[in-house]
Amino acid sequence: MKRLLPLFLCLPVLLLVSCKSMSQTDLLIGELDETLLRSKVYQGYFKQRVKSIRSLKSASAGDVRNYEINSRLVEEFSVWSLDSTIFYLQQNINLGRRRGDAVMVGSSEIRLAKAYVMAGYHAEAGEILRSYSSKPLPEALKPLYFDAMHTLSGELTAYARTTGIWSQRLQERDYWRDSLLAYTEEGSYEWFKLMREEAYSRNDDSLTLSLTEKMLAIAPQNSKEYAEACFLRSYSASDQDERIEWLCRSAMADAMCAIRDYAALIDLSVILFERGDVNRSFHYMADHCMPDAIAFGGKLRPWQIVRFFPEVEKAYEAESNLHNRRQIVLTIVISALLVLLALVLVALIIRQKALDRARRCLEQSYRELKESDNVKQTYIAGFLEHLSENINTSRQYKNHVRKFLRMGYIKDLEEEIDELPPIEEDIEGFYKIFDETFINLYPGFVEKFNALLLPEEAITPKAGYLLTPELRVFALIKLGISDSSRIASLLHYSSNTIYNYRAKIKNKAIGDRDSFEDAVKSIN
Repeated sequence: MKRLLPLFLCLPVLLLVSCKSMSQTDLLIGELDETLLRSKVYQGYFKQRVKSIRSLKSASAGDVRNYEINSRLVEEFSVWSLDSTIFYLQQNINLGRRRGDAVMVGSSEIRLAKAYVMAGYHAEAGEILRSYSSKPLPEALKPLYFDAMHTLSGELTAYARTTGIWSQRLQERDYWRDSLLAYTEEGSYEWFKLMREEAYSRNDDSLTLSLTEKMLAIAPQNSKEYAEACFLRSYSASDQDERIEWLCRSAMADAMCAIRDYAALIDLSVILFERGDVNRSFHYMADHCMPDAIAFGGKLRPWQIVRFFPEVEKAYEAESNLHNRRQIVLTIVISALLVLLALVLVALIIRQKALDRARRCLEQSYRELKESDNVKQTYIAGFLEHLSENINTSRQYKNHVRKFLRMGYIKDLEEEIDELPPIEEDIEGFYKIFDETFINLYPGFVEKFNALLLPEEAITPKAGYLLTPELRVFALIKLGISDSSRIASLLHYSSNTIYNYRAKIKNKAIGDRDSFEDAVKSIN
């Protein structure tokens, strides 16, 4: 025990070390799992919010008011549903055309182009934006246009087939970023985001990290901006565990904001798959990434998922098959153990029953020995007392006779002897002592003895007597004295009389007469 004490003292330390190692990566993944389980709840909040905004629209509100409400709905649906985003932008385009407001129309069309870019519909976006490249832009549209062109150029770099085209797209992106910076408020979230992109393109890791941290500081907790900032922060991670942590935070914020067009959970699934967590990677992809991408309606995310999903699905199926085989083997092993356990239980029950029988036999033997000992003690005490009285009486009478002889009173002595009580009175006194002693030991003997006889042959002692001569014979048999001559000597009967008593009573027995005396011996 003393040798085990240091181990017990070390256990809390080991548990603390284990928990500390899990606190950043594994615990965050577990928190993400719980957040994804509640995704329907967050989507319900989104739908209630959208319903509330829609309720503000009415014909009497006016075009400008309805335009603003549609713009709010576009902002909400921009990460939830491409079709709904297009629908409300198209409504705003129609409102602007009806009013003849070029800024309304242009703002909505450029926003539509950016929505197409983010969803992967680059051709449609380029067609809209080209229509604005050949005409003067109102000052109010320039930030929107520069932002859309900047986003389109950045997205097209990912699809460049040659180094030359890639460099050209990158230059275009830098040009539109610089143009957009002139219209972006310094110190704002968007300004830090654009400056970060510039630092990242120059491979300035320290500045990239610093600007990303400033984005995180400005973004409200678990907002759309926070989800984006966490995703960008993952690119500045020092190791894979840190990248997983930031992707988890981004994915949780995406879920809480009911964002369907996301990248964090997809990237996280790829990393977890590479780390061997096939089961979680598959469920992220199958239960969240793919359904959300399809529901959003874009083609960029589904394309990203489809490139990777078959490999995950194949690995997941192989792991599931292995798991099923293990389950079958485990089931067989458990079944065999249960059968073995059942056999052991049966053996234990049989053994226990045997032990119980042996214990009962020992208890019965102990009771019989104790009872026999009590009987012996009672009889010894009783008859020692009787014997002592007889010795005292004999001694006194001997002294009395001797006195009469010395004095020569022989005639008086003869007369006195003639006047003594007959011997039968002594025998009756002996019977009385025997009956009282025996009945004290076995108070129910007479009733139990009669239960062994035919009802009409029951023996009832006379008034003033506890036992009859027959009952005294069988009382001695109960006490273990079975020899007829010895019984005759003790009771002052002839051997023939004892034999007749025994034979007569056996003939009155209910059951087998040969086992009658054994039944008498078993009376308690």
